Amino acid sequence: MHLPTSPSRHVHAEASARSTWYHASAPRRFALGETLNNTISADVVVVGAGYTGMSAALDLAQAGLKVVVLEADEVGAGASGRNGGLACSGWRHDQIWLEERMGQADARALWTLAEDAKADLFSRMQTLNIDADWMAGQIFAAHTPRLMQALDYDADHMARVYGFEAPQRLNQEEVEHALGSKAYFGGWRDTSAGHLHPLKLLYGLSDAALAEGATLYEHSLVIEIGTQGLKRFARTSEGKVLANHVLLCGDGYMDGIDQRVETRVLPIGSFIVATEPLAEDSEILPNKESAMDTRFVVNYWRRTQDNRIIFGGGEKYTPSWPTDVGTFVRRNLIKIYPSLERIKLTHAWGGALGITPTRLPFLHQLAPGLISASGYSGQGVVLAPFFGRILAACVLGQSGYQDVLSRVPVPQFPGGRLLRWPLLAAAMSWYALRDKLP
Repeated sequence: MHLPTSPSRHVHAEASARSTWYHASAPRRFALGETLNNTISADVVVVGAGYTGMSAALDLAQAGLKVVVLEADEVGAGASGRNGGLACSGWRHDQIWLEERMGQADARALWTLAEDAKADLFSRMQTLNIDADWMAGQIFAAHTPRLMQALDYDADHMARVYGFEAPQRLNQEEVEHALGSKAYFGGWRDTSAGHLHPLKLLYGLSDAALAEGATLYEHSLVIEIGTQGLKRFARTSEGKVLANHVLLCGDGYMDGIDQRVETRVLPIGSFIVATEPLAEDSEILPNKESAMDTRFVVNYWRRTQDNRIIFGGGEKYTPSWPTDVGTFVRRNLIKIYPSLERIKLTHAWGGALGITPTRLPFLHQLAPGLISASGYSGQGVVLAPFFGRILAACVLGQSGYQDVLSRVPVPQFPGGRLLRWPLLAAAMSWYALRDKLP
């Protein structure tokens, strides 16, 4: 089965070039992986060298299995090396939403999973000596008074029902001081969340996995998966890996591999800019925190250790990506910070990320020996490395969160493979209009 043309794999534009601030500021210490050009055997073949894939490879190699990782481009070329760097608590939906659809017990299990994933991220960075520029503090800012009331209601529910009291309420004056912006009506500061340098995190996980014996092949695009006798295989244009298990870990870059995943996980374009460094005493994010707002098409931003603003704003739901990413993103940036209208943008980039209809990840055993995890919908910094560990646990026959994740509501996109794009674009136009309502 050859791959069809798809937005995630075949966009050639400024947005997808490897010209990110992350690549300019993160040293890669491990050698470039060879291109697979023959047939080899392994216990497990991992498709995709992002957070999920390299995290799974690390645990499996530590367990003594022979692990091969196939990456279509280079480590960090996909979402794990291009994202906004926000490490968030919870899920894209609040716990009340999850309780209404999954029941109290499963909703609580998912909350525990998300908190475990956050704690595991901190623990792993420390254990593996990964310096990913971690900075604590994240502000969730309400862009309408109505949504500030919703945030208050949710925070009260989280404190009463889950005992989650880390967030601190910010009134309109306090959020203005915390953000350095008059664009919001209040918000909440989560001191247990924060932000990091995403590519440094990925390089650290990759270093550790390779040190444990995992084998990496780069520029080795998988074009087919299947079975051969009692084995599974992943095939590239020049080689093949025969294995007992295949893990699909490419998120928004997996079009054409498996239709059951493709009808639930859709790649969309997301775009980010990095500014020149601000003055040390700038009023913008004076505590060097991260922030995101309550818009459905969310704006998210953070202040780095060297005082740049990394800002993400705007998405594309078709293969037609902007040719001038800086201009595309700046128009959202200056709505929040008019004073940055003329600031120099040193880098501007984009990439594909996987979303699902419910904005919840899709982890599923598609067949014996074939497991997929994807669709993090913007929450991958915390969740994806932990989902890699869950995949490894599945291979090793260990129990954990697999049962509750199998019950997470992730339906197919309406319209099938051909109509899902225009239907999603129409739906997102409605959400964009809703974002403008008071």
